[in-house]
Amino acid sequence: MEDFENKNFLQKNVVTLVVVIVLVAFGYLLYNGWDKIVNDGIDDMTTITGRFSCLPFKDSSLPAEKDCELGIKSRDDAFYALDISRVQDANSDLKVEDTIAVTGFVLPESEISISKWASYNIKGIIQVNMLLRTR
Repeated sequence: MEDFENKNFLQKNVVTLVVVIVLVAFGYLLYNGWDKIVNDGIDDMTTITGRFSCLPFKDSSLPAEKDCELGIKSRDDAFYALDISRVQDANSDLKVEDTIAVTGFVLPESEISISKWASYNIKGIIQVNMLLRTR
């Protein structure tokens, strides 16, 4: 009888240990990819979560309020310009500092210098496919 109880106790502990390991691994992966998820193997689309805010100028002497071009400040403090020309139903009630998630293609830095965002200090330009307000 004691042998049966020890075996049952051991099985319960092994199952609990496996569940805890899976939850910790899932939490780690979720935490590491929270602000940026890249689906390189599937469709080269990127999802970035951050705050809707004015893009900073490369020339820091210019005031940020002058010609405020809105973009996204990701959770790792990088700024991205948003090209929403491909979005049909753009969310027009967004306000500065709203938390948003943007999905689309990130254009390489070489294309920034020939775009209207050349004067801004940004990491890239996102051709937006989907823009959502988040919490």
